[in-house]
Amino acid sequence: YALGMYRKRRNHTTNKEKNAEEEEAMDALVAYNRYRNSENIVLIAFLSRVMFIALMFICDAFVSDYDTSSSHSSNKMSGSTLTRDGFCSRMESIAVWDGVHVLRIAEVGGYEYEHSHAFYPALPFLLRFIIRDSEMTTCVLARTALVLNAMVSIATVVIMEKLAFILLANPQKGKTLDVPFAGKCASFSRSAALLYCFTPAFIFHLAPGYTEAIFTFCATYGALLFARGSMYEFDGARATTDWRFVLNKVTSYVFFALAASFRSNGILLGIYPACEIISLLLAVKRERKYWFKRLVSLPIHVIGGLCIALPTVLVQYNAYLSFCGIDSGYEIGGGGGSAVEAAKSRPWCSKFPPNVYAFIQSEYWDVGFLQSWRVSQMGNILIASPALLASMYCLKMYSFIRRDRVLVSPVGALAGDILWLISCVLCATVTHIQIAMRFMSVLAAPYVAIARFGGEESERGKYLLASFVAGYALVGMVLFSNFYPWT
Repeated sequence: YALGMYRKRRNHTTNKEKNAEEEEAMDALVAYNRYRNSENIVLIAFLSRVMFIALMFICDAFVSDYDTSSSHSSNKMSGSTLTRDGFCSRMESIAVWDGVHVLRIAEVGGYEYEHSHAFYPALPFLLRFIIRDSEMTTCVLARTALVLNAMVSIATVVIMEKLAFILLANPQKGKTLDVPFAGKCASFSRSAALLYCFTPAFIFHLAPGYTEAIFTFCATYGALLFARGSMYEFDGARATTDWRFVLNKVTSYVFFALAASFRSNGILLGIYPACEIISLLLAVKRERKYWFKRLVSLPIHVIGGLCIALPTVLVQYNAYLSFCGIDSGYEIGGGGGSAVEAAKSRPWCSKFPPNVYAFIQSEYWDVGFLQSWRVSQMGNILIASPALLASMYCLKMYSFIRRDRVLVSPVGALAGDILWLISCVLCATVTHIQIAMRFMSVLAAPYVAIARFGGEESERGKYLLASFVAGYALVGMVLFSNFYPWT
């Protein structure tokens, strides 16, 4: 409504009045976006989850498993007194790959083996808390994890639409805004939410024991609060920092820290407070007036960054105590070696700083710099190529916005773009390259950029894009559900 009134009156007003109307129109759009979502988006998210869960079980029932070791190991380790019915058998058979390790940590209430420390403890202990009054079996844990991932991913769809709108429209206080373009943002933001509904890495946001869904929720909601906080920057007229700026930034750092407790790459979310600190220092350098009052918020961002790093530090510290400490109790080869000898036996204990995660990735899963770039890995490189190529194109075309060679991206969008770029580089050089799609699927920036790209394409281009997304998701679901190499 506000945008329509603006368009009717803009030819009959002065520049000053136009600016005021632009701000009024944008305020109305932002308020509408904050409290409402586009029509049926929640229903679409719910139905898509129901459909994919049904398809997952159908594929598992009618397609032979490539590797049945998952179900065998779960039967052996469970130790359950409950009768294993058909439902539990199906539920346990879709808990594969990383899910086996995560659910085992939840079942026994801690880490049994060195390689288990590659999986962060937040999800296992959240599952234990949810079903604390029930028997801790693989079946119950897998069922709870499946429902939890479905519910959380539905909430993320709602958040994704709101974040996409703010990042595209860039409604920052005191900025001149392109209101006609802002009118398109509602359509683009809906497309971004629908892209997440049917993300090519859908199976990883639903599978029991996988942390992608809850990590995406925490990281996306944190990014939304961070972007909203940027709308209330330092008020030069009153020489004060708006309380809404502080509240939104602090809350965003809390959610970033929560995200970092679920996945190791969560530490990269520290890019957000780092960008805010750099932006603040540059603002002080440009305008020294009220510099002290501007810097009042600096400790918030520093503490926020430290909180985001804290989960990683605690995981490393716990592993160090378990395997390197005097009272670790770790035995060499199952024998009766002393704790001191055991500490000496683990190579990572003597490193500075001792990094169990890097050691596990290298020792157990052959992860290292350019390790995926081999002839024998051509299949995995092809699996990763759509995500990497699309990322490079979108980063070039839609990220790091410049005007007259000056970077003008808002802080929230800039931090998201940097996070996306670093994630892309890590996938191409360090991690197993085949995880590129799911590694990128936890970030909001790709959905926003691809939604904008799709909105500017022809009908044929939109059809091809939608077909690829749906096809990739379905292939992944069939292969993953039956323990084929789709990780």
